[in-house]
Amino acid sequence: MVEMWVRGIFFKQVLDYIQENKSQTSFDLLDMSPDDFRVEERYDFEVFCQLLAKIDVMANEDNGSYITKIARDTMTKEAIWKVQFRKLDPKNVFMTTKRQEGRHQIADFEPIYHGQGCVSIKMNMWTQDKAFQNLWANFYRGRLEGVLELMGRKGEVKLIREFGEGAFTYDITWE
Repeated sequence: MVEMWVRGIFFKQVLDYIQENKSQTSFDLLDMSPDDFRVEERYDFEVFCQLLAKIDVMANEDNGSYITKIARDTMTKEAIWKVQFRKLDPKNVFMTTKRQEGRHQIADFEPIYHGQGCVSIKMNMWTQDKAFQNLWANFYRGRLEGVLELMGRKGEVKLIREFGEGAFTYDITWE
């Protein structure tokens, strides 16, 4: 089995977001602190999904939209990405998944170009846990929406749950 991990930056961003946007009681219930995680360290993917699961319960939404919102908002606030993605062509950005390899290792990704203003990214998750698959799928959607926003483009990221274990497709369109 392949080792699945995410960088500590994800934990720090999500925990900082909850601390800023939810009550202290809600933050305390997570039983984690941003100080518990080092930005560049690798942490177990399942531990991150357990954090997302607690937040999803706290948000009391069935569709994962709060998880997507957290991912989008934390993506657009990350200083390094503001500079890197400004005014880039979405086709060039979404047709490569290399830049994310240093941030997480949890799935196989395959970008597909459909023509002007449309790219799909197929994601095949390595975990068999359906709850974790769905949590990450919603989180990743928010990250993609954040990238699109950072490029200054109007568009949409549509999440499609494919038939099969852990298979998802993101249809990304922009003007």
